[in-house]
Amino acid sequence: MFYKRLKDSVENSHKKTLKRGEIIYHEGDHPEGLYFVKEGLVGLFHVAENGKETFLRVFSKDCIFGHRSYFAETPYHASSVALTKTELVIISKEECHKICENRPDLLKELLKMLAKDLGEAELRMAGLQDKTANARIVESLVFLKLKYPNQVWTRKEIAEYSGSTFETVTRVMTSLSEKGLIKKEGRDFKIFDPENLLSFSSVEY
Repeated sequence: MFYKRLKDSVENSHKKTLKRGEIIYHEGDHPEGLYFVKEGLVGLFHVAENGKETFLRVFSKDCIFGHRSYFAETPYHASSVALTKTELVIISKEECHKICENRPDLLKELLKMLAKDLGEAELRMAGLQDKTANARIVESLVFLKLKYPNQVWTRKEIAEYSGSTFETVTRVMTSLSEKGLIKKEGRDFKIFDPENLLSFSSVEY
């Protein structure tokens, strides 16, 4: 496992536990290292000048994040927040430099991850590839419910967040409810196990 190999090669990484709702870094901050999710869920989002929030993605256990901005040496293009109680492993700049110098095999893996992210972004921008509607809706449900647990989200709002349609959101949520992954409560909904729900994001309904 890449995560274990990287963690084992790092001498001075440290762990940080966050409560739900805690910001990890803000858009515009300068990277100070790499982040790994040991436990929990992390959401990535962008806030436009007009205050509109755009959800980008969810990182679950064993995911790395913050690496694109770190290697590009540019400020973060979005903010990250703990969606549940989350434990992170943070690898400092000093340790990252050591990895680059002494572990070319791990550096190659990181570059592959960056290249894959870039390729997927280019295809999405060209309109040639996108996440399935199901994946976008599932990740949006997790993000919205965990980041704003007391707000009731309409199907229309979920559709706008997920870049989908009202009809598709309704169909996917009905299927998730039938599978016991969510419970619809009038206009609202409840998620029983966010990480388990995310595992169904690649399934077509």
